[in-house]
Amino acid sequence: MNKSAILLFLSLLASAAVAQQKALYSQYMTNYYLLNPAVSGYGKDLQLKAGYRNQWVGFEGAPSTFYLSGEGALFQNGRNRSRRSQPFHGAGGYVYKDVTGPTSRTGLLLSYAYHVPLSRGIFLSSGLFAGVQQYTFNANKIQLADGSNERDPVTSGGSETAFMPDLSVGTFLHSDDFYVGVSLFQVLGNRIFAFQNAASPSRLARHLFVSGGYNFAINRNFTLAPSVLVKYVSPAPLQTDVNVKGIYSFSKRRKSAADDKVWAGVSYRTQDALVALCGFQFLGQYELSYSYDVTVSPVRHYSSGSHEIMLGFRVK
Repeated sequence: MNKSAILLFLSLLASAAVAQQKALYSQYMTNYYLLNPAVSGYGKDLQLKAGYRNQWVGFEGAPSTFYLSGEGALFQNGRNRSRRSQPFHGAGGYVYKDVTGPTSRTGLLLSYAYHVPLSRGIFLSSGLFAGVQQYTFNANKIQLADGSNERDPVTSGGSETAFMPDLSVGTFLHSDDFYVGVSLFQVLGNRIFAFQNAASPSRLARHLFVSGGYNFAINRNFTLAPSVLVKYVSPAPLQTDVNVKGIYSFSKRRKSAADDKVWAGVSYRTQDALVALCGFQFLGQYELSYSYDVTVSPVRHYSSGSHEIMLGFRVK
């Protein structure tokens, strides 16, 4: 890695240390559960999904993320399907592994949500994620100039590992046509490490996510779905994703979540990337989607973009 790339990488790590700590996803439109625990049970069926993201391909020490999630509504076998405006419960959980340079995070989170009808077909849900997170700092992956690792307050103490409880909360207003959600992650703001001689201990930063979207039925088979996601974590600047997705359903009857379908879309993430997305659902249960990020930040000079893939399985 040349000198300019090293300086760029260190500056990115420095900004990440005080700003966004949660993993970045381009395919959250296929799994909003990752951004809001109140989504648990939204689709009624049990939904199992696995995803992998390889960010900034070709950049040494760039972030990579893997997750496995499952969520669905509870006690649906006894529900009267003719009464759609009944409250219901949702539950789920997910595990993840996120690695960026010398740091890595591993977490296990369980969720619960309660969906209350406001009118026929419109629900308001509240939910939470609760679990544990492991944060690891590998000092062996950092080599400072002139052998100064032993004098630097961060690397002089060697590698560190910390375990801590994790809590996130959210609310979600939803129907078949639209949704609006607000969630706050890492509510506890736990201390991670207190490096020797460091000015202040490192902590988990609180992350605020605000999302919304609407499904416009163009005709019986085609739906246009614009959406927006706003992310904020202090002291980083506000970041916004503006998305639009076109969905074609092969159903000859009224559209449902289990229809075979194909979709494609584009997304723009301010200060970061332009994203192309595509995917399909087949046999009423299986889902596969892929996205490619064209980086527009200064990292584009050292990377060939980012890849993300998601596999899904629906159990009625």
